[in-house]
Amino acid sequence: LSRCLREYSKSLWQGVIGSLSEHCTEMAQYSDAIISPNLKTTRMLHVPQAVSMSECITACCKLPGCDLAWVFEGRCYIVNCQRKDECKPMKTSTVESYLTFVQKGHSLGLSPEDESSLADLALYEDRNFGDRITEGDYLGDYKGSSADGDSAGPGNNQKNIHGPQDWQGWDTTYNLNPSSVKAGENEDLYSAEIQTGALSESSLPLQCLCSFTVKELVVSAGNNIVITLPKDEMELNIFVVPAPSAESPYKYQWDLISHPEDYKGVMEGKYTETLKLTQLSEGLYVFRVAVVGDNAYGESFVNVTVEPAPRVNQPPVAIASPKAQDVFLPTTSIFIDGSESTDDDRIADYRWEEIKGPLRDQKASANVPILHISNLVLGNYTLRLTVTDSDGVENSTTATVTVIKPVDYPPVVNPGPNQAITLPHNSITLNGNQSSDDFQIVDYEWLLSPNSNGKVVAMQKVRTPYLQLSAMQEGDYTFQLTLTDSAGQKSSAEVTVIVQPEINSPPVAVVGPDKELIRPVESTTLNGTGSTDDQAIVLYHWEQISGPGATRIENSDKALATVTGLQGGRYQFRLTVTDQHGLSSSSTVTVAVREETNSPPVSNAGGNHILVLPNSSIALDGSKSTDDQGIESYLWTRGGLSPAAGDVMYGSDREAVLQLTNLVEGKYIFYLKVTDAKGESDIDSTTVEVRPDPREEELVELVLQVGIGSLSEKQKDTLVRQLAVLLGVLDSDVKVQKIQAHSDSSTVLTFYVQGGEPYRVYKGVDVVRSLQKRLMREKVDFLLFRPLRIDTVVCFLKCSGHGYCDPFSKRCICYPFWMENLMRRYFDNGESNCEWSVLYVVLSVFLIIVTLGGICWTCVCCCRRKRTKVRKKNRYTILDNMDDQERMALRPKYGLCCSHK
Repeated sequence: LSRCLREYSKSLWQGVIGSLSEHCTEMAQYSDAIISPNLKTTRMLHVPQAVSMSECITACCKLPGCDLAWVFEGRCYIVNCQRKDECKPMKTSTVESYLTFVQKGHSLGLSPEDESSLADLALYEDRNFGDRITEGDYLGDYKGSSADGDSAGPGNNQKNIHGPQDWQGWDTTYNLNPSSVKAGENEDLYSAEIQTGALSESSLPLQCLCSFTVKELVVSAGNNIVITLPKDEMELNIFVVPAPSAESPYKYQWDLISHPEDYKGVMEGKYTETLKLTQLSEGLYVFRVAVVGDNAYGESFVNVTVEPAPRVNQPPVAIASPKAQDVFLPTTSIFIDGSESTDDDRIADYRWEEIKGPLRDQKASANVPILHISNLVLGNYTLRLTVTDSDGVENSTTATVTVIKPVDYPPVVNPGPNQAITLPHNSITLNGNQSSDDFQIVDYEWLLSPNSNGKVVAMQKVRTPYLQLSAMQEGDYTFQLTLTDSAGQKSSAEVTVIVQPEINSPPVAVVGPDKELIRPVESTTLNGTGSTDDQAIVLYHWEQISGPGATRIENSDKALATVTGLQGGRYQFRLTVTDQHGLSSSSTVTVAVREETNSPPVSNAGGNHILVLPNSSIALDGSKSTDDQGIESYLWTRGGLSPAAGDVMYGSDREAVLQLTNLVEGKYIFYLKVTDAKGESDIDSTTVEVRPDPREEELVELVLQVGIGSLSEKQKDTLVRQLAVLLGVLDSDVKVQKIQAHSDSSTVLTFYVQGGEPYRVYKGVDVVRSLQKRLMREKVDFLLFRPLRIDTVVCFLKCSGHGYCDPFSKRCICYPFWMENLMRRYFDNGESNCEWSVLYVVLSVFLIIVTLGGICWTCVCCCRRKRTKVRKKNRYTILDNMDDQERMALRPKYGLCCSHK
């Protein structure tokens, strides 16, 4: 059924569109605007594949009777407006909507047969929507999502019964109009044999020939319902014509199409004839009910409006803040706040009135929440605030303002406390800044009191709070401070300054502690700078009062004096100080001079030390050596039986701490000689025992063809990583112990390998054997630099028991009368040895030489024997008559061992 309807409609619409030709012009355009169509009379078509306004306008232009292209929330709807007021644009800001009106030229028109064929293709179903949807209802219906997940928008209020219909290549949805079918005519609603010759030159292609029966159910959910809170529950009932039978009951489904944003209601009986709604909140609800039976379908819509509870108006409450306030001149402006007035809805109007107050040019009045009054004068004011709410109910209150003239008190004078000074100090400053007035002090005046007339004094800044006095003499001075405020009021107060006569105290001589000198020191300094006087010391005098002999005192009239010519014994010196009034004081100091006694220094080299390789550096501390006067020099020397290897760092052999490095295995003896200032010295010794490395047998030396200055830290890490790969261990298991130069173009890398389960250190011989096998034969170019030699640090060669291994060259040094097996050295495993005895080798060589000589002699003899036999066979003739050439031709031809045949 659906496929036949789709094929039929597609053919019919393609024929209609192909036969229409009219001029289409875009007219007025509106953005953020919608229309409120009457769904009973206004026909609308949804064009799903038109996704832009231009495509929607094109679709409208191609469909006869289309007046408006409407893009609503990204969907295209083309509208046929039956009446102008049904397509009136209305402004909105809640949804995205665009309207474009089009005007078409003269249409070629449709034949009566076309019109009758299209009569049943309503652009929108004529459902029972109740009253016409207003603007508010429309926005509420289509701005949200329906309860069953369908998007809300124009057209979603109608159930798509017959399925999608193609129109101009788009998958366009339209609905049948059951109202156009009379009772009894809903059977064979469409016929497969439709003549469309009037629509085009050729018949429309029809892919399906079939017939179907569609029964429409008349469904009504009743009129739109309006309820008022606090009632928040209700029931919706459905009526269906024809009524269901017991054999073929109907299926019902209620869907909530639109609801308020804060909707939290409950729907009960969603799949029954009666829908119960509870916990409804204020707003508009749109419900759709669908009824399905055997080959029958119907649906209906209903609106439920929940209005807020009616409000009972309460009169406003006028509040003026502050209720009463006092204002002291010269302040002449105030604020009174009436914005705190309250009402159950809102206050629509404020009105201030001055109902009582002093006579002024203009009374205070305003229609604002906060009243500002200025130019106040002395007196009492009463102001009334009247507030009116949105229902016109008024309420009033009053506020009082009292403007008071301030009381002006005379200033309070405070010239400060009485003062006392003592000559010769004869100046002082009197401070009157602690004086005060309730308004403002405009003048200060200092005067010498009449009680002090005749007193000599110099006065400065007499018109300021600070009076400066100088040149005062012994006696009492009284000064009067007079203040004048802004009202001209004056106040006075007095202060007394007592100038006391000068009081002189004798000086105090201070010469410091006694001194002890050691020969050959013959001079010292006498210090009297600690002497004091209440005024000033004018004279110092140093003199010797006892001692083994006379001395010479330089600067004897100064606080600091120098005495020379001291000898062994005790001396006493006296300092006498005198002030400007002739008062004096004395003090003595003792200087003891004794002969020097020197003790020799005590050397301490720091005890014995043990050092374990590979740590080859140590510091010997001799700083604990002592002397009564101080050590002048240190000297470290090495014992004659100590190993010569080892370097002294930074020239520390002449310092208290000796720093050594590059020590080798063995026992070192170092001597520390310390000398004091008198040339006396002392010597102590210390031993440093350097023990071999406990991992020496596991250490491996790898000689690389790279200068030590060219090997970077990054390259070293790469070499360690490569060695770990060759040995099949982790990078952290290869421990580099030392890197040192081997020659100008080679470097020695000393390392050992650890790891395994349980944890252990691999033998150096096994590591060397494994690396030699891989590097020298299998992976020659694997390392970053070319390896020149791989060997253990300790030489493990046994030298066949006839020699010893050289630790540097890793070659056997044979004992006398023994030598290396050259055959094994160069043609076997290459290991150095001492297998051959020199005696046996010499004897063997001698026997070989004798044997070879005998063989050669035998060959020579054989050749001679053969030559003798050839000569016997020669035939000789008398050569007397032959010339020399003939003689030569007759000579026989033979070699060394055999003759020519």
